[in-house]
This record gives sequence, C-alpha cells and structure tokens, in this order.
Amino acid sequence: MSSLALDVVVLVGDPDAGAEAIRVSDVMARLPDYQGKLPLSDLYGAVTVSRNGKEIAERRSDPIVQLMTNFVRALPYVIDGESETVLLTESANGYMFEPSGDEVLFSFFAGESYEPDEFFVEREGIDLTDFGEQVLRMSVALRDLVQKLDGQFFERDDYAKSFIEFIDIGKKAFKT
Repeated sequence: MSSLALDVVVLVGDPDAGAEAIRVSDVMARLPDYQGKLPLSDLYGAVTVSRNGKEIAERRSDPIVQLMTNFVRALPYVIDGESETVLLTESANGYMFEPSGDEVLFSFFAGESYEPDEFFVEREGIDLTDFGEQVLRMSVALRDLVQKLDGQFFERDDYAKSFIEFIDIGKKAFKT
C-alpha cells in the first residue's frame, strides 16, 4: 500500500483572506456548524497530498467542484493507461497522473503542463488501486457534502451536473 494520500478540503471564508481549510469529512461530521458558511456557487477548496500523515505540498485553492470534476474525469483514462493532466483554473498549477505498471506516478507542479517550472511533488508512485479509491472517495465525499448543503445544486449548475456523471463513469471504469 502506498504511503501517498490524497484528500479534499473546503475553504470556509474568503480564499484571499486566510480562509480556514477543513477536510470535507470533518465538515460532514459537523454540518450544522457550517450551514450558510459554504456558498456553493463560489466554493473553494484544495486537494491535499500527504505521505505518512504529513502534507508534502502546499495547498493551492481553486473552485473545488470544478477541480474534483477534472480529477474524477481523468480516472478512466489513467486506468486505461493514458497520462492525464488536471490544471487549476485560477493559478498556473496542475497535477499530472502517469500510469506505470500497477502504479500511477503522481506529480503536482507550477507552470505549463508540457514544461513545468517547478515540481511540488514529482513522480511519486501510488498504487493504481489506491489512486482510484482515493479519487472516488474524495469525489463522492464532496458530492455528498454539496447535496446536503443544497439538494438542488446539481440540477441548477450544468458543470456540477457533469461532476455527478463523471463520478458514475469513474466508478464503472474502476470496477472493470
């Protein structure tokens, strides 16, 4: 089992003014405390990257539903052996997933995907099964949080609607 762990946090407050980052699972555990504090139309968050329980890369916040949509959208391609890149929408940062046998080489970088300026995490191996499970766990947790906060959100927002569709596609690809 890989010691690389991915998780998702949401930001409570203004991302440009020191918002508090809280794991989605912790928000779900104390949902009444966060009602009204997480505006879904402008919800920011980040993917955390840890090894042996210690974060190894600085968090980069982005619109979290879009970011996680791109993560889960990449999953079937990675399972099929294709390299994928997920770019953040509000900064020149991104993630690279490169299949290598039974592993995914995971990178988090600054700059262009074809020529990164700097790596925060460079080609760290993670078992393909662990990677798939973690991407699906993060996506499902965020989906469940959004549904609890506003059960109609996915019906009103087309991009968010595609998030639900890509979770289903990712689950099917992961089972095969």
